[in-house]
Amino acid sequence: MNELTTLHEAITASIKTAMPQLETVGAYAAANESTALPALLYAITRLEPGVDPGDGRSGIIASFEARILVDSAHQQASLMAVTLATELTVLLHKQFWALDFVDGASMVRAVPIAEMPTVWLVQWQQMVRLGVAQWPWPDEPGPVVFAFSPDTGSGNEGNYQLPEDMA
Repeated sequence: MNELTTLHEAITASIKTAMPQLETVGAYAAANESTALPALLYAITRLEPGVDPGDGRSGIIASFEARILVDSAHQQASLMAVTLATELTVLLHKQFWALDFVDGASMVRAVPIAEMPTVWLVQWQQMVRLGVAQWPWPDEPGPVVFAFSPDTGSGNEGNYQLPEDMA
């Protein structure tokens, strides 16, 4: 879906701007020996039903995971990893990536990967509205008017009133 491409591009650009010390920022990338460190690699890991926006689009709760990797040979690698995880956590606070189909990030948490203090996992959720908004009814010209039964329908057009005239 185009919205997911737009969302991932916005996330990547925002993280690169806010955290320029990261050498690598990527979506759905696997780390290998040639990955420049420090790195942040993220992905959507789960999609669940969200609140139906009622406009034809699907409301989906997307769960994200970002792995922060730091060179273990760095003198203070563990501190660098937790510092980067904290910076991402702060960036995620109510973050919606300047997109009108995304709600602010929620359920943000950061934890170290067991046995690897130079790798931290940051998780969050975001409500996204996917698809095209639809209005299945034809656009009706003219203002909204009211009438009261039994003085409605054909022949009673003169009994209809504008809301502001009813005050």
